[in-house]
Amino acid sequence: MSKIVAGQAGGLPLKAVPGSGTRPTTERAKEAVFSWLESRDWLAENAVLDLYTGSGGLAVEAASRGAATVTGVESAPPPSRVAEHNAQILNDALGRDVVTINQMRVQRFLGMTDPASWDLVLADPPYDIDEDELLAMIAQAFTVLMDDGLFVLERPYKAAEPHWPEGVYVVDARRYGEAMVYFVRREGY
Repeated sequence: MSKIVAGQAGGLPLKAVPGSGTRPTTERAKEAVFSWLESRDWLAENAVLDLYTGSGGLAVEAASRGAATVTGVESAPPPSRVAEHNAQILNDALGRDVVTINQMRVQRFLGMTDPASWDLVLADPPYDIDEDELLAMIAQAFTVLMDDGLFVLERPYKAAEPHWPEGVYVVDARRYGEAMVYFVRREGY
């Protein structure tokens, strides 16, 4: 069973999406990514966007660890309903609404979002996402990210590193089992 790893709601169990249509981030990878983020002060009081949220595991983890607001985006109805359930569990535990879930396509959500709205953008797209769609999402994510913000992307370890938009650089890249996680910022920050 999946759970919130740490923070104010650490240990709370989370509902999982039934079936094999989603690929949740492993507990090990989630702990490692959030330890990296916390050690560099990327969560406390920041606005976080979780793209392809699935069950909402990363969204609720970010909120449990101190994010001011977290928005998850998921297009598929079953995972979106599970994410809404998990967001409610977290919000109830914290006694305030921190996590919201939007059921819509990621590209549509990003297209409707004001520029420079988020301090931190997490993206865990399906591993079989079309390369053009992946690159378009990355470019859109940097549009909604604050200039001094951080973009975190999970990809399969065996996949080629994405072609990053001009003017950004990989701060760090870490392998966690079958996942490769990239921490990316704009140049000059």
